[in-house]
Amino acid sequence: MRARRPTLVIAAAALAALAAGCGSFEDPTIVIDLRALAMTAEPPEQVVALDPTNPPDPGNLDELGLVDVEVCGLIADPGADRALDWTMTVCGPRGNRRCDDPDRPSYPIGSGRVVDPEGADRALPCATVAVEPGLLVVLEDAIREDPLGGFGQVDLQVELKVTPVDGDAGGGHDAIYAAKRVRYAAQLPAERTANHNPTLDRIDYTLADGDTPTPLPLGRCVDGGAPLVVAPGDRLTLEPIEPDGVREDYVVPTFDGGSRMFTETLTYQWLATDGGWTRGSSGGPRDASGTPPPLDSTWKAPPAADLDGPTDVTLWLVQRDERLGEAWYEACVRVEP
Repeated sequence: MRARRPTLVIAAAALAALAAGCGSFEDPTIVIDLRALAMTAEPPEQVVALDPTNPPDPGNLDELGLVDVEVCGLIADPGADRALDWTMTVCGPRGNRRCDDPDRPSYPIGSGRVVDPEGADRALPCATVAVEPGLLVVLEDAIREDPLGGFGQVDLQVELKVTPVDGDAGGGHDAIYAAKRVRYAAQLPAERTANHNPTLDRIDYTLADGDTPTPLPLGRCVDGGAPLVVAPGDRLTLEPIEPDGVREDYVVPTFDGGSRMFTETLTYQWLATDGGWTRGSSGGPRDASGTPPPLDSTWKAPPAADLDGPTDVTLWLVQRDERLGEAWYEACVRVEP
């Protein structure tokens, strides 16, 4: 199947805007060039016997019961057929989401090359935040820089840098950056438990009002499965179906020595390589009256005039909770004029 040629589409849109004498902006929910879409950490949080006022000796890290954390990124580059080099670096959290402060500790945890994010041989950029003395150095720095002195928890930041192989690797002008926070929490209160990444049972779709919801086939377009087939301009309503218990209850310490319990809120980000969404994000907290927000979004297939024959479109759903948990799902839809 032919994928849409985004360069031609962008050029046509730019000419139309110039002719009309006004500017236009790209839809942030439509991925047409190199972008980091999501990052996950497994586990996203660890609850340990950590006293921020009395950090352990680097030689006694085993006493904390820490485990290695695997961090992975989801990269898309639909507008080009090229390889991408990546690096990951860990440091304390910073406002610019970079590990670029020479006066604060940081260290690399991995690097590699993605042959082509849309290719059959895609390998996700993944690296491990290992339990080692350097980790404690960065944790101590994060606690020092935290306005609350690490009260309750402290986060580290994993920076992902992605550079096109045909780009300016030395200067980094073509590089993109993303960051993922990893949480280390003290065992306060005693019943505190670590967060888990969220999950879904499935994603249901309907093509018309009154249709019976049907599970959306998941998988990449290049994998050669049987994608859902729609016509140009069709409206595909998608709804994430959550398993029981996915919205975890959790407790956090309070400054008066007590604790408070909350129930997680889940949000959903909707992305695609073509078409358009009625909502770029869904979910979130209840409103003032206690009504939960909608979870669904509707994707509109591109019109026939924008297609050059049958076209495969990638849809992504990124699921997040407010405690750094994250997961993503990918599906392929074929638009046949």
